[in-house]
Amino acid sequence: MPAKVPRQIAAGAIILLLIGGATAYKLYKPAEKGIIATGTVEVTRADIMPKTSGYLAGFTLEVGDRVTAGQTVATIVRPDLKAQLLRDEAALAKAVAQLKDLEAGSRVQEIREAAANVESAQSVYDKAKADFARYQKLYQQGAIAAQQLDNAQSSLDVAYNSLVAARQRLSLAREGNRPEAIEAQRLEVERSKAVLAASKAALEDTIVTSPLTGLVLSKNFENGEYISPGAALVTVGDMTDCWVKIYVPSTYLGLIKIGQPAAVKIDAFPDRTFAGEVKEISQNAEFTPRQSITPNERANLVFYVKVKIDNAEGILKPGMPADVILK
Repeated sequence: MPAKVPRQIAAGAIILLLIGGATAYKLYKPAEKGIIATGTVEVTRADIMPKTSGYLAGFTLEVGDRVTAGQTVATIVRPDLKAQLLRDEAALAKAVAQLKDLEAGSRVQEIREAAANVESAQSVYDKAKADFARYQKLYQQGAIAAQQLDNAQSSLDVAYNSLVAARQRLSLAREGNRPEAIEAQRLEVERSKAVLAASKAALEDTIVTSPLTGLVLSKNFENGEYISPGAALVTVGDMTDCWVKIYVPSTYLGLIKIGQPAAVKIDAFPDRTFAGEVKEISQNAEFTPRQSITPNERANLVFYVKVKIDNAEGILKPGMPADVILK
């Protein structure tokens, strides 16, 4: 009776057959035609950053969340900027009120008051003039002393000056304010508007918005943390703007052109081939990146080529290894 083959030996034999078949397939399968290069999937990225410093509030984004361009993602707490805005609004309102007052000129009541003052000054002057004339006659008759005549002359002079001043005040009241004063106040209004606009802009900068539509790839801060201007709260990737960046030796550069079609194979989807198109070719040579296989290859000069691929399904992620065949 023949001896039974142990199960371990049978299993080992099957594994060896599978490995041999896979090796044979790789050795004898038809080779891809064209320029083959390896790279990784990349997308357009943007950091969401505040323009001002302060404490972070209303920040609820998590990795994987979707945001749209212009969406508010957080606010920066700045009570001082709110108080500054109120101050500048009040300053502008005051400047506008003063300008209206200058442009309106004197009120009717002020003109009437000035006119009454002129009439009063005129009466005083007329009386002083009549008194001086009477004192002159009395002095000539020797009825009064020279000092009394001098006092009458002084009273007449004071009355005259008061009348002149009252007439000038009436003239000013009727003419209104000087054009120079009105223009100066108008400029003050414009200055106050500019200061208020700056305060509004500073307060608007406390609202943090997303610069593009995409997915949150990384998150760096949490609510309540103190943030400095330019700190990246999150990094957003536009998954629709997807490409593979490859490096091509200078000897092959003449075979590549903008708009050239390409086939892209992604390790995560071995049964699919994604259509690609050359969108950008570098104009500057550089050394082969360190991920190249041999030191000799690293010594070669290469040019990077950006191959755009359609990611309408959103299944391709940044960092996925990819093989590009340029035909």
